[in-house]
Amino acid sequence: MQTVAEVSHLNRDELRELKEPLIIRGLVNHWPLVQSYRSGQQAFCEYLLKFDRGTPVTAMQGPASNQGRIFYSADMSGLNCRPAQVQLSGALDYILSHARLNSAPTMAIQSIAVADQLSGLERENVMPLLAPEVAPRIWIGGRATVAAHYDASENIACCVAGRRRFTLFAPDQVANLYPGPFEMTPAGAVVSMVDFDNPDYQRYPNFRTALEHAFVADLEPGDALYIPYLWWHHVRALDDLNVLVNYWWGAPDPIYGDPRNALFYTMMALRTLPEDQREAWRSQFDYYVFEKNGKPGSHLPENRRGIMHAFPRETLRRLKQSLIAALSKH
Repeated sequence: MQTVAEVSHLNRDELRELKEPLIIRGLVNHWPLVQSYRSGQQAFCEYLLKFDRGTPVTAMQGPASNQGRIFYSADMSGLNCRPAQVQLSGALDYILSHARLNSAPTMAIQSIAVADQLSGLERENVMPLLAPEVAPRIWIGGRATVAAHYDASENIACCVAGRRRFTLFAPDQVANLYPGPFEMTPAGAVVSMVDFDNPDYQRYPNFRTALEHAFVADLEPGDALYIPYLWWHHVRALDDLNVLVNYWWGAPDPIYGDPRNALFYTMMALRTLPEDQREAWRSQFDYYVFEKNGKPGSHLPENRRGIMHAFPRETLRRLKQSLIAALSKH
């Protein structure tokens, strides 16, 4: 396990070149949100609630026996937390009132669009590394732990209240992290089944290898962490009140479709084939998708390369209709 590299300054051009996680110390120290926290938890809550529109938000709630871990129930028939509609002011009061307990009940408000719930907060707390159209989201809770998962986007996570520890893994560690089911997830993303606090190495032996390749980042209020596309990250809130603001960008253009849909269909269409046939298809994917031999179809006249070369909007429309028709046959 190694510590994530850190810098005290980063510009937009440097951000675009990053390939691994990076801590930007003090990136948002100037935010009023961070400054209010330095005046105490009550001052922070008062500042935050100035922007609250008063509409209910969804919070994940669970018993103290969960020890803050948002995960599956023991038999995996559901989750160990339940969603509830709460007022933001009430949720903050609940978190602070349970702060001194050794093992507090779980309360976690996850991924609220700031512009919808706290309109104006984003104008007073501006992310200097991203364009204004990249919208912030806010995460609020106590000492909660989010299982390792990945996002199909670039991510900057800004710690604004409390401390957080991130444990990160490159996409190629997927097998060593033992992913859970796609069909039911704690928060919409596939998560690692490994309990990082008490790993069962008999059941998950290759997790040792994942830890050898892991990166760790400890954030204080005002610090930010860049998380690359599809990197797994396990997130632990270390204080009684923890608030994070994050920004997702760089997701694929919706016109081309969600890559996860391609993954699901490939699993259905190819995984049931005999091994020799799957291997034969691997070479097709290497050529047409991953371009391991250069641009496919480059030997053809440019006007005859078709979808090997480009996807005009009309071509995309026809391809999507063909896929819908093919998937509807059985």
